[in-house]
This record gives sequence, structure tokens and C-alpha cells, in this order.
Amino acid sequence: MNLGEKIRYFRKVKNLSQQELAAGICSIPYLSKIENGVTEPSAEIQHHLATRLDINLDSVNESQIIRHYVDLFHSLYQKDYKSAEQKFQALTESPSQSVDEDILNKIFKSIYLMMTSQGTKEAHTLLNEVAHIDNVIKGEKAFYYLLAKAQLNYFSNNFEDALHYFFRTENQLEENRFQEWEIGYLLYMIGLSANQLYKNIIAFEYTQKALTIFEKNYFFERCAYCRIILAIIHLRIRNFEESTKQLLLAETIADTFNDDVLRGIIYHNLGRVAAHKGESENAVELLTRSLKAKEKEPLSAKIMTILALVREYEKINQRKTGLELIETWIEQVQTDPLCRDFELHLIYYKQLFAYDEHNKKVIQFMIKELIPNLVLKNEWFYLSTYYPIIGKYFEDNQKYKQASMYYSLTLEAMKKLHEMGVTYESKL
Repeated sequence: MNLGEKIRYFRKVKNLSQQELAAGICSIPYLSKIENGVTEPSAEIQHHLATRLDINLDSVNESQIIRHYVDLFHSLYQKDYKSAEQKFQALTESPSQSVDEDILNKIFKSIYLMMTSQGTKEAHTLLNEVAHIDNVIKGEKAFYYLLAKAQLNYFSNNFEDALHYFFRTENQLEENRFQEWEIGYLLYMIGLSANQLYKNIIAFEYTQKALTIFEKNYFFERCAYCRIILAIIHLRIRNFEESTKQLLLAETIADTFNDDVLRGIIYHNLGRVAAHKGESENAVELLTRSLKAKEKEPLSAKIMTILALVREYEKINQRKTGLELIETWIEQVQTDPLCRDFELHLIYYKQLFAYDEHNKKVIQFMIKELIPNLVLKNEWFYLSTYYPIIGKYFEDNQKYKQASMYYSLTLEAMKKLHEMGVTYESKL
């Protein structure tokens, strides 16, 4: 960044108008020329502008500053959160005096918040403060800025935008040198984002590359998560044997490090494999083990397992057990903003268990509340599951026009899933 860009950057960060900054120092048109790089101010004017902005306009050793922040990022990558917190406090306890310091501080503070607590709100504010210089950030700073933007979108569930920014981050690899672990993390996040979008080929390619790097560097926990992604991809194409193989390899790592969080994810996906194979009793056992392993995790980490368990109880006609499970969790689901979307699913199964059939009341709830919510969110998997239930109800009641409409909607939902490359649903 040139001198004018630095002055404009800090003026905007400190929320000053050109009039407020220029007052008593120079004219507004002259300040505008400085900020646009048209003219170089005298040493005296530079001094006065820097004093008013409370900054240092002298050049700094950007490479040395970046190294300190990358050291923090490495601790986050290794999930050494205690060390990361100490480094974070040391780097942020004093205010930034240069533009480069301030930009890096905001970028890595946002990365720290997202990788430790998925704190997207504050990260969004921090990255917005540097967004106006998006087009002038160069070199290594551009890599970390784009990475932070990608993470922000990922943790905000904006997976399309996340993948876009991760690919932009990848483009920076051609112009700068980065450590192998940084490249591995980026490839992993691309695979993870593509997996969320059911872009199976991209997810497989990038996850496999990341796995190779993690294995080379003996980062076994990351290896396990890569194998879980690969297992999900194989499940979608009905390759149950390979899916199970990948999950069992991941389980070996979870057992080695006694990692219950990892076990919970593995058991959940093993349960989904069993469910798709029609082995409901085995699925219930595995999903129950998953829920137990996730005991200390937040509700958002458990909700998919809870819903999967409820489905299996419905399949094997264990209505009482299913109702008990729903009653245990539904109040928490209703009060948790991250899980509120699942409330309607649980209410549907609660009614189904209570009436033991798809009667008029259950079907009306599906049509008036459940289905519109799913259509709004383009939840094609759930729609492809619920549409035929409604169609069958109308068919059994000799309402063939309505039945035909819902069967047609089923075909449309399945077509959407096919376009996305989905055979079965499964998530981390």
C-alpha cells in the first residue's frame, strides 16, 4: 500500500471524514489528492496527519509481523487452543500503529474467533473494516484475508460463497510460497465446503490431496476428518463397503487419541450407513453410541443424530421410545437458534408416533407448516422423503389429483438431488 492508501485506510477505520482529518492541516482537495496517490505530502503534513490519526506512517517489516501471526494460525491449525490464546493475547494487547499491523490484526483476530468459537458476528465486523481495500491487498496478506472471508462464509453456512473465496485463496498459492500445512488446511476446507454442496468430485479430489499432506505430516486427527468426508461421498454413491472402511480407519485414530468428539461423528455416519442398508436395529445402536459420545457437545452437534434416531424408531415401530427421545430434546431445540429448523421435523414425528398413522391432522401439518419451510430452504432430500408420504395418503383416500401432484413433486425433488450427485443424505 502506498502512503495515500494508508492514510485513507486509517481515516476510514477511525470513522473520520476528509474534512475532519484535514482541518487545520491542509485543504480537503489536497487531502483527496494525497489519498488517491496524485501528490506526495511534505514531511510536515505527513507528521500532522499521522499525529491526528495516532499512527506511524513509516514502513514496517511486514514479513516479520506476518510470521508472528502465522505462528498463531499454526497453533489454531493444530487445535492447540491454550497456546493459541497466549499468542493471541500477546499480539493484540497493544493497539496497531501501522496499516499493515492493523490489517493483519483484524484478519487473524477474525480467524482466531472463528476457529476457536465460530464467532462469525465479530469476525464479520472485523473483516468489514478492511473490505474497502480488498483490491489493494497483495501478497501473503491477500491469502490470509481471502481465507478469513472464506471461513466467515463457511461458518455462516453460506457454502457457495465459501467455496468461491477458498478457490480465490488457492489462486494465491501460485504467487506466494506457503508452508505445506497451510496448503493442506486450505485443500481440506475446499473439500469440506464442496462436500456441504454435494459437489462430490471436487470434494473427493481436494480431500484426498489434503489427506496425503496430513499423513505425510503425521496429523492424524485431520486424517480422520478427511476419511469421514470420503466416507460420506462413498455413501452417497451407495458404495457402502468403502464408506464403512473409511469410517473404521477414522475410528482407529479416535480410539488411539481417546477422542469422543471424533467418535461421535464416526458412529453417526456408521449409523447412517446401517440405516441406508436397511439395518435399523444396528443403526439405532450406532446412533445411540454417537449421542453418548457427544454428551458434552452443544445441541447443534447432536441434532442430526437425534433426528436420525427418531427416524429409525419410526421404521421399527418403537413409538414409545421415539416419543421419549423427542420429549427429551424438543424444548432445547425450540430455544436454540442453531437448531430451530429441526423443530418441525420433531413435531411431525411426535404427531406420527402419537396417532400411529398418517391421518388428516398429521398430513395437514405437513402441508401447511413442514413442507413450506423445506421448500423455502431448498431441502430436496427431506422433500423427496415427505412428498411421497402425502401422495400415498391422498391415493389411499382416493384423491388421485392431489396424489398425482405430490408424486410429481417427489420426482422433481429427486431430480434436483440427482443433479447435485446425491443418492443418500449424510452429514458430519
